[in-house]
Amino acid sequence: MRYLFVVCVVSALAGCATERTILVNAQGEQLTCETDGAGFFGAVSVHNQQDKCISDAEKRGYRVK
Repeated sequence: MRYLFVVCVVSALAGCATERTILVNAQGEQLTCETDGAGFFGAVSVHNQQDKCISDAEKRGYRVK
């Protein structure tokens, strides 16, 4: 039972996540926001980092493609 618990905890902490969004401006130039993270906390922070990247790009005139 203890072994199963340890395996589950290690599996949850070893995960990773990646998000990628392509944005384009009025001149047709592309910008890619790509963030990745490893482990539980890295995977949670990926979404926040991605939102910030997109928000910053939209302030500079880019929009999601």
